[in-house]
Amino acid sequence: MSTQASDGSSFSILPEEQRQPFRLLELSPELLEVVVSDPSARYELEEGSHSVLQAQLIPITRLQFKSGPKIGEVGSTSEEAVLCTPDKTYSVRQVNTSNSVYICQPTSLDDDDDDDGIPQPGLQAIAQSSWTLELSESKSISAAPYLKAALPTYSSTGTYQSKDLVSKQQVFDDIPLCQAECETAWRDLACFELSDPQGCFLPTASAKVQAWRSILDLAVASGVDMTGDIMPKPIDMIIEQNEDWPVELAQAVLASVSNDRGCIDQSKCLVSVGLDLLAMEGARGMPVSDLLKSWRDSLPEKWRAAAKVEALPRSHYTLDDSRKIIAYANAETGAAATAAASKSTLGAKRKWHEKFRESKRAAQ
Repeated sequence: MSTQASDGSSFSILPEEQRQPFRLLELSPELLEVVVSDPSARYELEEGSHSVLQAQLIPITRLQFKSGPKIGEVGSTSEEAVLCTPDKTYSVRQVNTSNSVYICQPTSLDDDDDDDGIPQPGLQAIAQSSWTLELSESKSISAAPYLKAALPTYSSTGTYQSKDLVSKQQVFDDIPLCQAECETAWRDLACFELSDPQGCFLPTASAKVQAWRSILDLAVASGVDMTGDIMPKPIDMIIEQNEDWPVELAQAVLASVSNDRGCIDQSKCLVSVGLDLLAMEGARGMPVSDLLKSWRDSLPEKWRAAAKVEALPRSHYTLDDSRKIIAYANAETGAAATAAASKSTLGAKRKWHEKFRESKRAAQ
C-alpha cells in the first residue's frame, strides 16, 4: 500500500508477511549516554552459544541481553530477561503499546502519475511494533547461588564433580547479572579456572582451608609477614612453591581474603577461615572450643586473639541451648533456592527474547 502527500513525498507499507520483526527498547539517559558516549566506537552483534545475543560496544563497553531464573523468589521457576552493562543489571519488561508504531526507511517508489516512470524518493514502513521493552535498574544481587549451582566442586583431594567444564566467561554469560556482580561472587567464593583440565571450579570449604594453611605455613617458614599493609612480593614465590595445590586455587584463596589494594584484609580473613572451618563440619556442628582452637591455629600469630564467635556473621551459624555447640547455617535464601531449582537451565542456550513469546501469544 502506498500514498502520496501533496508535497510529492511518497509513503508505503510493506505487506504484513514481508515486515521485519522489531522491538522498541526505551533507554534511560544513563544508558543512552553509554551507547552514544564514543561516536567512533561501533557495535558488533554476535551469536554466541551461551549468551546467544550480545551487543558489544568496542572498545568502551559491552551490553548483554540475558535470560535466567527470576531473581529473589524462593522456588520460582519463571524466568526474566535482563540487560547488563559491565556494572549494572536492568530488568526488561515487555509492554503493549496502544498506538501503531511503524519503523520506516528511505526508499525509491514508482510514481503512477509520473509519465517518465522515474522512481521518486519516499519512505517505506518495513515493520510495525506493538510492544515496547522497558528497563528498570535491579537492586544488587549476589551471583554466588548461580555460581554454586553451575560449577563443579573441587575437593581437598584434588578431585571434582562430574559436570560439563566451561570457561569463566561462558559461566558468566549464563547468569542473569552484570559482569561486576559475577566477578564479586567469583572472588568471594575463591572460584578458579584451570587450563588442564580446562574449566572452572568451586573449591570446597576443606580445599580452601587446606590451601590457606599451606600458604600460611610456607609464609611462616620463609619469614614472611602476611599481615602488613602491602602484600609482600615473596608471596608470589610461596604460591609457586606450593606443589599440593594448583597455583590458580592458591591465588583465588588469597584474592578472596584480600582488599582492593591486594593485601590480606584481617576481617575478611577471620570470617572466611572461620566459616570454612564451620562448614567442614556441616549441620552436625562442633564444640565451640574446638572451633576456636582450629581457627586460631589457621591464622597469622598477630590475628589469633581476634578469632571469636562474635566475629562471624550471626546468620551463618547456630548455637545450642548450652551455647557450647556451634553449627554452620546456610544463610542463602531466595536467589539461592531459585538458582538451585533451575540449575539445569544454566548453559541451556536459550535466547533471551524467547522470554516474551508466551506473553505475545496470550495477548493475541
